[in-house]
Amino acid sequence: MTQLPMPVHVGSEPPEHWDDIEARQQQYGDDAAPYLRDKQRPSIARPDIDWGALGFEPRWVGFDAADCAAALQPSIFSGQGADEFNRFRQGAERRGETALVISPIGETEGASRNVHNVFDPPVSSVSIGQTYTSIDGRTIGKGARVRAASDLDDADGQLALRLLSATQAPTWRSLSLSGAVLESVYGREDHPPEGTLLPILETELGEPVVAVWISPDGVERRYVVPVETSWTLLLPWLLEQALPAFVPGAMRRARRPLTSDRDLMTRRERDAHAALADLELDYAARRIELERQIEDAQDAAVATREGLLYGTGQQLVSAVRAVFETAGIEVVDLDEKLGDTKNADLLCTYGGLSRLVEVKSANGSAPERAYQDLIRHLREWPSLPGASPIDGGALVISHDLRKVPLDRRPTPYARPEFLLAQTEPVISALELFAAWRDEDVEAIRQLLFGSSAAPVGNSAGQAGAAVVDVDAASSSRILRHWFGRR
Repeated sequence: MTQLPMPVHVGSEPPEHWDDIEARQQQYGDDAAPYLRDKQRPSIARPDIDWGALGFEPRWVGFDAADCAAALQPSIFSGQGADEFNRFRQGAERRGETALVISPIGETEGASRNVHNVFDPPVSSVSIGQTYTSIDGRTIGKGARVRAASDLDDADGQLALRLLSATQAPTWRSLSLSGAVLESVYGREDHPPEGTLLPILETELGEPVVAVWISPDGVERRYVVPVETSWTLLLPWLLEQALPAFVPGAMRRARRPLTSDRDLMTRRERDAHAALADLELDYAARRIELERQIEDAQDAAVATREGLLYGTGQQLVSAVRAVFETAGIEVVDLDEKLGDTKNADLLCTYGGLSRLVEVKSANGSAPERAYQDLIRHLREWPSLPGASPIDGGALVISHDLRKVPLDRRPTPYARPEFLLAQTEPVISALELFAAWRDEDVEAIRQLLFGSSAAPVGNSAGQAGAAVVDVDAASSSRILRHWFGRR
């Protein structure tokens, strides 16, 4: 059976019209009249859309649309497609079919000459003909997380899946209905919004960012999607899911395979289609959740990782402190406590043992004087007011910072005589990073306290929970929350 292309109304002039516009814009440049200069080709009129291969026959502005199966980016303005859209809607109503519409919302790149209210977020609108209703879209900040709405039918669920699986997220806009207020010599007329806006994708606050508007008479079903959405994503969905579900008569007129007509499917076929749709939606939801977990883990780890591998000064000290606290070690920042850099950087306590910790960094090889600074601090510690007893010290040093981490020497010092003279542990920042990366809290404790670092408490579950009585207790609890215990 020979298939016919599906006729659709397109609310734009054909690509040839825009080719001529762009040629004249290039010809006149900055001397072009504002009317010509501000014209911009809509994405639906791009010359690289292969309508025939996608199974459609576009009916542009100026073509009859009474027998069209759907309307794409229709206009309400006279001479720009309003008459064609009205004929499309009348034809669908006369046949007893759903008038299926897709309306992008938002501004395309380059439409910067439009005027916005500087006191409010940017708002875009889709005006709906034959009513005083419009659909407004307020831009949401970058990085907004969206999810599929609940209780979607097969076609809408497939649209949600395709949009969530798109390689590049669009600019999301919070959608809402608005009416109109008319002022005249006879007074003020308030027209509340009409129809129903049903979410397809929504934010975590329940704001719809992709939705379908259903007219009060039930004739029109209008999908509102971000303007950045590719038509090569929307058109296959329109042919494969939306038209068979909502306008099956159009599929029959175009002699499309009977197997795609849901009204002609067996129960077994319908059940299999529904199961596949549920599976794809579950996959999309699970993928979004895993991507969210990755993002949360990265957000939690980035400061410590950057600090250990490339940090200097306070950034490195903060990273070292964070790692020790994840192992249940009580840490006091001595610069904060003493109000000056009078001694080592940190005082660390665990299992009844206390050590002073000196934290140093070096662009090249680790300097031996860094270890000597630690020894000096240990010697001076008892003379400080209110100094508590300690069991020694440790040097944490990040060296070879000019090299990438995997190219750095694994140990800070190599001179045999210097190694033999050491009485306090020297910990490479790379060693500390490796233990932190693998969530090995026992290794972190042993790097600092040696094998004498006994777990606090009587069970494995208590091993990672030391009593912390410092100003950073709250941040320590947050870190231990995301950092797994072993």
